[in-house]
Amino acid sequence: MLKRSITLLAVLMFTSLAFAQSNSVRSGATAQSPSDTCAFTFSTGTGHGLTQYCVSNNGNIVQFSAMSGNGLPTEFLNSVNPATEGYGICDTTAPPFNAYWDFASSDSGNWNPSTVVNTATSVKVTRTTAAGVWRLVQTITEIAGSKFFYGKARIITSITNLSNKDRFLLLDRYANIDAGGSTFNDFDKTETSVWGQVAEGNGPGLSSTAAFVTTPFDFSISFVNTVPDAPIPCQIHNTFISGFFEGDGGIDQDFNLEIGPGKTKTVGLTYSPI
Repeated sequence: MLKRSITLLAVLMFTSLAFAQSNSVRSGATAQSPSDTCAFTFSTGTGHGLTQYCVSNNGNIVQFSAMSGNGLPTEFLNSVNPATEGYGICDTTAPPFNAYWDFASSDSGNWNPSTVVNTATSVKVTRTTAAGVWRLVQTITEIAGSKFFYGKARIITSITNLSNKDRFLLLDRYANIDAGGSTFNDFDKTETSVWGQVAEGNGPGLSSTAAFVTTPFDFSISFVNTVPDAPIPCQIHNTFISGFFEGDGGIDQDFNLEIGPGKTKTVGLTYSPI
């Protein structure tokens, strides 16, 4: 099973051949438009630790800033263009693979409208795919900052297989980084973290760190994207690298999962200024 999963990941990301993808909307379903509009603002920390981010009604992080050493805030996501941040699913169960995504600036058009519940420190966004195959529940929680430490945004994503058969998927979370009002940034990664920052170490940046995946045969991989565009699921991603890059790019976390009928699995990551 693990061999099958790794092979699928390699086919989708590193070869010149891919299966056709299907993005059909179920008859009678009403799709919700993508949105880069701020709906829920969270602010935490003081002084150098002041951190702010904003979430859309669809569960995208559309703004994220932190105080830099010069006493001014540095924006990471929407300082040049509207934010490109969000999530995608490639259902790799059988060809043609089915793709679903919402990166704030664009989406696949095959989601049902979101249901949102918020508190002072969190927002919970529930979405189902228009074909009724997947339910995605994102809980985005503020991790408090202080005058000593930046605040963080923790995203816990639970995904439920609503069908009656075993399914495989690639779930990714992506952000285009334009730190400090520039499209020219430094990017790098480790096994579980990936980040983009103001070039030449002259300012702060934003990192994405994946929680450990502990279920058998499942795994996660972090990537640097060498272009700013969001990685559309089920397409070839030959712009992904596993090392240093300087230019206009983004940060991505990929989760490879097998989910049984009616079952749910949960993954997580944390966005943190660095």
